[in-house]
Amino acid sequence: MLKCKSALNKSRLYGLDYTINPYFGCSHACIYCYVPSLIHVPYDEFKFPKPKINIVDVLRKELRKKKRGIVGISTATDAYQPLEKKYELTGGILKTILQYDFPIDIQTKSKLVLRDVGIIKKFSNAKVGITITTFNENIAKKWEVSAPSPYKRLDTAKKLAMQGIYTYIFFGPIFPLMNGNEIDYSIEEFIESGIDEIVVDKLHLKKEVVKNIKKFFPDEYKEIIKETNNFNKMLKKIEKFGNKITITKAWE
Repeated sequence: MLKCKSALNKSRLYGLDYTINPYFGCSHACIYCYVPSLIHVPYDEFKFPKPKINIVDVLRKELRKKKRGIVGISTATDAYQPLEKKYELTGGILKTILQYDFPIDIQTKSKLVLRDVGIIKKFSNAKVGITITTFNENIAKKWEVSAPSPYKRLDTAKKLAMQGIYTYIFFGPIFPLMNGNEIDYSIEEFIESGIDEIVVDKLHLKKEVVKNIKKFFPDEYKEIIKETNNFNKMLKKIEKFGNKITITKAWE
């Protein structure tokens, strides 16, 4: 367990004013996660998360003084990873932010977000993003080691959209070796799910990420790096669907 000194932090991410992360680390253990590199923590340590047990109390004090702005929930962790079932920190964070009705933008891979649909719908401005990077289950097991199945995530996105919540798929980092047919299939599945937007992201080749790719994809390593550096080719295949759904690049 950890105690945090601050809860709401100024965001450097496009479209967000603040970030809040109720856990330090993430048990999904996605090998492409570049957060460990940014905070200089080994990947094998980061995948054992710790709850910030006082974050709701700290947040309550900060909200009294903060200027209203968009709060990104889960920018460096997954707020609905398995620990949330025990500690319910994210649930407490949402109830606290709701008192001030700051706009929120949640990103997760977990169906546990459905637990809080009732709270999320009370916000005047709320978005929920579900991360999906590939529908290839064999790849996903190595790419996103302990994360839920991509099809379970798609089902979660459908249920959120059906509730009238602004829902987007965070399509990224897209597995670099995905071919044209796989991209078409993915986008068509996203559109049919009833979501509002697709946010596209590429693989960010930070130190820990490169190290993990070498370990988990030794045979495909060189090709993955090559295709990552040639991402615009893949992006063009995605952007052709822009007349059917809003497509946004995460890095702009």
